[in-house]
Amino acid sequence: MKQYDLIIIGGGISGCAIARELSAYQLRVAVLEKNLDVATGTTKANGGIVHGGDDPQPGTLKAKLNVRGVELYPEYAKQLGFKYRETGSMVVGFNEEDLKYLEKLLDNGIKNGVKDIELVKDPKRIREIEPQCSKDAKYAVYCPHCGIVDPFEVAIAMCENAVENGVDFYLGEPVTKIEKKDNLFEITTPKDTYQCTYVIDAAGLHADDVARLAGIDEYNIIARHGDLLMLDKECGVKNLMPLYPIPSPESKGTVALSTLAGNVIVSATAVYREKDDTDSYADGIAQLIAGATKLVNGLNTRKVIRTFAGERAVCENNNNDFWIKPSATCENWFHVAGIQSPGVASAPALAEYVLNMLKENGVPFEKKENWNPIHKEPIDFSELSSEAQDKLIHEEPSYGKIVCRCETVTEGEIVAAIHRNPQATTVEAVKRRTRAGMGRCQSGFCQSKVVHILSRELGIPVEEVRLESKDSWLLAGEVKEGVTK
Repeated sequence: MKQYDLIIIGGGISGCAIARELSAYQLRVAVLEKNLDVATGTTKANGGIVHGGDDPQPGTLKAKLNVRGVELYPEYAKQLGFKYRETGSMVVGFNEEDLKYLEKLLDNGIKNGVKDIELVKDPKRIREIEPQCSKDAKYAVYCPHCGIVDPFEVAIAMCENAVENGVDFYLGEPVTKIEKKDNLFEITTPKDTYQCTYVIDAAGLHADDVARLAGIDEYNIIARHGDLLMLDKECGVKNLMPLYPIPSPESKGTVALSTLAGNVIVSATAVYREKDDTDSYADGIAQLIAGATKLVNGLNTRKVIRTFAGERAVCENNNNDFWIKPSATCENWFHVAGIQSPGVASAPALAEYVLNMLKENGVPFEKKENWNPIHKEPIDFSELSSEAQDKLIHEEPSYGKIVCRCETVTEGEIVAAIHRNPQATTVEAVKRRTRAGMGRCQSGFCQSKVVHILSRELGIPVEEVRLESKDSWLLAGEVKEGVTK
């Protein structure tokens, strides 16, 4: 049995942010994640927008953490070495009815403390701010401090920095049983049993299910499904700031933006479905294409290279707000649930808020003298100068072998990703850390090479290399000597 002071259940962006925050203190902390990598749930399947904070209802926890998160992101990015770009954003209106809503949205943003937010009534100024915005747009709410990230990159950086500061991450360990004995929690997974004094339940879509394992039934999570699509970098639009339509009560509506890598992503529909339904639906994709075409001028929607879907954890009957609070029925159990949009934007502030909640509820904190908040950014070969590339190849020849041609990812980068802590042990884990397979061909040329590198570096047969989950086998065996199927 492994013993800790505090265990976090769930390794999404919220769990990783909390782990990194707690790593600054003299606490024995562990994270239990059911999947083989962190950031494999809602964190990996969203648009990656650090929303400005104008959308949440004033007075909600969402509003508070969203605006604070925007303030924290630049420093977090600097410390943790992940890419963050302040792009600004606009919510776009096309008629007088839309203008009425935008006036309310402006007031909402002002009440939430959003800095420098403004209502734009001049179509010419709209296109000065974003030249690629629809020519039919007449009005907009402009939020200059909105930004973009790759959410999984943020979570991985937080995770790795937490590990560097003493937090243990256990991957591929779903929680199957929780008992409380003599004021200690005993948490069972298929691999081991863990004992701790405090539990933070950050299990995303299944936070309520995990709580019920401990006999706690205080809220219910429902899943809001969202289709997304990715377009090729050559789709007629570049460096597009996030553009939103007038939202619905359930969703911000179809949002179009350029990612950090230069693709255009269109996100996301909002339909309630069963938990863990990540199938893409034709009607949802059609809705995204129609919405993006209305928002963006010159977008070639025939250039779609990938459709995918994610689900947001919505806390039922909670006014669409986050559920972050101590359990009302179980001492030393803390809920971090219902973390839907703007969960990515709120993550740094959420961790700060949870830390204060723990302090207020008697968790002892003593600062580490040797805590290091700095995490070194991994090498991105494609962004190096020619001189730096030559020097690196001379030092380590594997950086001279291109594996993913679409994104210019080298074998050296893949090997480094596999041996980071925690290790990248699946094809998708390598993809999240290096972008190998994220380009135009969507792994058509490089996946087999990645599989063989994983096999070699992990010391396992190629048949044991998995795409993502423990059951996602890629190869079954050999059809003839030396050829796998």
